[in-house]
Amino acid sequence: MELAIFIILSGSIIVILACLASIFWFGGLLLPILFSGAPFVPSSKERVDTMIKLANIKPTDHVVDMGSGEGQFLIKSIKAGAQSADGYEIHPGLVVFSRWRAKRNKMQNKIHVFQKSFWKADVSKATIVFLYLLPNHMVKLETKLKNELPIGARIISNEFTFPNWTPVKQEEKIYVYEKTGS
Repeated sequence: MELAIFIILSGSIIVILACLASIFWFGGLLLPILFSGAPFVPSSKERVDTMIKLANIKPTDHVVDMGSGEGQFLIKSIKAGAQSADGYEIHPGLVVFSRWRAKRNKMQNKIHVFQKSFWKADVSKATIVFLYLLPNHMVKLETKLKNELPIGARIISNEFTFPNWTPVKQEEKIYVYEKTGS
């Protein structure tokens, strides 16, 4: 009888923990939609590789990923030779996972993942910015980047365009922009 009670209680605890983990993970996936309007949608390996190639990363580059998800752009940017990479992500589970991936790849000194909105990101030192946002945020982000990025910075946008900024390069709905002096 005591064994049966123990088994029932143990099973109940496991179910409760699984429910809490699900709420944490899937509830966290709703945060971007509620606060910034963009859900987490990972890019395919081929798409990431194309974006990295189009970024033309150099050893002096400081990369920023706006909505860094699981950190794949951060890691691939460092592997491509970037000096450092910062990710901005509001989903706590993805932040933990990104930091773990950076540590596993021995890049924790070059990659920094911040759990905060990319609207509050400091992009003043960024030379490359990666983004994959919904069209309704591109106008506001265009203004932020034009005001804050240094001249010569490159922006690589997956799928969506800035309404008032002409891309310098385009490939398979990947758009490359460059901040100029005007």
